[in-house]
This record gives sequence, C-alpha cells and structure tokens, in this order.
Amino acid sequence: MKRTVTFILSLFLLLPLARAQEEASFMQLVGKVLDGATGKPLHYASVNLSGTNVSNVTNTEGLFTLKISESTPLTLLVTVSHLGYATATFQVADFQRYNMDKPLEIRLVPVSLTLSPALIRAQDPLQLMRAALFRIKDNYPADHVGMTAFYREMVRKGNTKYLTMNEAVIDIDKAPYTGFQNDRVGIYKGRGSQNYDSSDTLFIKYQGGVTTILEIDQAKNPFANVYLADIEKYYDFSMDGVEYLDERMFYVVSFNQKPYLDQILMRGRAFLDSESLAFGRVELNMNVEGREDAVNIFILKKPADTRFEVENASYIINYKPAQDGKWYYDYARMEMKFATRKRRSLFRHHYTVMSEIAVTDHLPAPRKIEGEARMRFRDQLTEKVSAFTDANFWEGYNVIEPDAQIEAIIRKIVRQLKKHNLE
Repeated sequence: MKRTVTFILSLFLLLPLARAQEEASFMQLVGKVLDGATGKPLHYASVNLSGTNVSNVTNTEGLFTLKISESTPLTLLVTVSHLGYATATFQVADFQRYNMDKPLEIRLVPVSLTLSPALIRAQDPLQLMRAALFRIKDNYPADHVGMTAFYREMVRKGNTKYLTMNEAVIDIDKAPYTGFQNDRVGIYKGRGSQNYDSSDTLFIKYQGGVTTILEIDQAKNPFANVYLADIEKYYDFSMDGVEYLDERMFYVVSFNQKPYLDQILMRGRAFLDSESLAFGRVELNMNVEGREDAVNIFILKKPADTRFEVENASYIINYKPAQDGKWYYDYARMEMKFATRKRRSLFRHHYTVMSEIAVTDHLPAPRKIEGEARMRFRDQLTEKVSAFTDANFWEGYNVIEPDAQIEAIIRKIVRQLKKHNLE
C-alpha cells in the first residue's frame, strides 16, 4: 500500500525569455561555456542573439542551444555572459561547423577587479544591504503589473525516475512592492503526468508550489520571518567582491545566520546593482543540514513508520531591469532534496522536488485572475491542471521534457502566448 506524503516548500537565471521564430525553417546553434581559467562548465550563463529576443541559458554542463531562423544573417552577433566573467561575442557563422555531439567551446575570462574604497558606497556590508532594502520602493514597481509566465514542477525519485511532472502557462497579477497586497496567480493552460508503480511506497503530493515561488521574491518578502529593522540580530554580513553581468557591475553581499541561533534561517548571496542598489539576483539556502526539525517546515503529512531527513533546500531569484528604470521579477527556482527510510529498513530513498518559473511578458496594468483559475496556497497543481489541458495549445510540443531547458520549452509555445496576451 502506498503511503501519502504532502509537503510544501514554504520559503523561499537573470533570464530574458526567448521568442520563437515565425519561419518554418530553423538552424540550431550549439555551444559549451567553460571557465577560462579552470575549464569547469559554467551553468546559468546567458546567451543572447543581438537585436532579438532570442536567448537561452546554459545547463549544469555548460551546454546551450539557440534555435533561430535559417534566414538569420551569419554576421549577427551572439553574446555570452556570466557574473564575474568578461562577455564574449561571436557571429552566427562561428557556430556552423558545430552540433550537439561537438559544441562550440567558449571559454570566458574571469574578471579581476581592483576597486578603490571610494567606488564602493558602503564599506560596511550591513549598511549596503540596508540601503538596498530602503531603495526597494524606488527600484521596483509601485503599481500592479500583469505578467505571463511558464511554470513547471517535478518530483523525482533517485536521479532518473520522475514521479510527477506538471507544467502550466500562468497569469500573474504582481502586487506593488509598496504595501502588503499579495500576488495573485491563475492557470491559463496546463497539463501533467504521474508515474507511480508497485515499487513506489510513497505517494508524494506537492502543495502550493505555484504561489510559493512568487512568495520567495526577495525584493517583496526579504529575509523570511525576520523584521528588517533587526536583521543584524539574526544575520552576519560580509562583502564578497563585485561581479559583472551584461556590462553591469554588482556588489556581492554574503550573509549567514548568527551561529548561536536555534532557528532555521538562511545563508546566501545578494547581487546588488552598483548604480541603483537593486537586487539583481539572490541565491539562498536554508540551513537545514543536520536539523531533524527541518522536516516540520516542509512536510505536512507523513507515514508514522517512515523517517524523513531534509538534505538541502535551495532557491534562486533573478530580476530584470527595464527601460522605465524599474527592476522586474524575472525567474525563480526552488529545489528541495530529502531522504526517507522506513522503520527497520537498511535502505534509504532519495527524492528531489523542483519548481521554476520564467516570466515571458510584462503588462503595465493589473492582470485579471478569474476565480476558477486562481491558485491558492492550499492547492495542488496535480489536481487542478487537468481542467486546463488543451492539446491544441501545446501543438508539436506534445511531451513533457523534464530535462529540457525552460527557455527551449517556451520557444515552442510562445506563439500561443502572444495570442493570449491579445485577448
């Protein structure tokens, strides 16, 4: 008999989204991005076709693909950038002799910087963080913003078996960054699948993923469960240098909870734009390692004869600057890993729960979320997604690809998204 586990990631790259080409014929640019000094793959590097909205990011192996029209000029530039490295530029023609079996190798040169003290506005990282928090009201929208986004979530057993996979195109009414209004989200189109068999003793349900991935917005909800006026009582801060991305400089502030605190809080890094002090990226990990009580944060219901251990909980949030001078929520990813062991059993089973969201469009107006489509914290996408399935919408993209890069997926459905935004 299967036992049910219900859990929620209750807490908590800059990814510009690619647009599909309208032409019927395409060519594929394939590359692999490496650290020029060590040769190690660089994941989450940004790849952009200049003058277009076609872009992608590298995966954990440093690989990327760009699917572009065959009519694209061979002299058009492709830029590759990553925090802490000099941007590299290539022509489309440079990729012609390469494919998935033999990708173009791109080695990015680390940027070494020596900064005068006058260049850094606040030598004290705590004061730098305080200034960034104070400027949220100026750096982020003060009005409702309508968004369209692609969202997916997965539960994996071990390294290869996907137990559940759900994905959806969602509407978001992003609340102002001033005040206490909550974001609203609704499903436009969705689908999912489950893959349980007799060998699986746990039936895992993922609750609230769609709403939670918006709640981890660190510009809107920074430092969970901590009053911002008292952040120095809970966290230690340190300067971690500067990084460059797309010719913008970011101050990097590292933080970790005070070592004597009993609470399970965070550690991570905040990337602050050197000009505006806006959060461009925040990387977080919950300090769950070795904490038996971490289970109570995530798991709402579990079998009495099974022991659970949370091994890791990590989060990434990225923001994108716009021409109006504001920064917008652009991408987020949550991942939690846990292990189970049944009483009197010698064997442990490992599970990974992952969800991510990439925003495809911003509208300078509220987005109306219909009641039946709205997702709430208590909802499980697995149970709601079937009501929004539309085979015609997905067209040629008719199989959920759990290992596909999220932007490669969006390119296959962006035409339908454009139609939706005109409705």
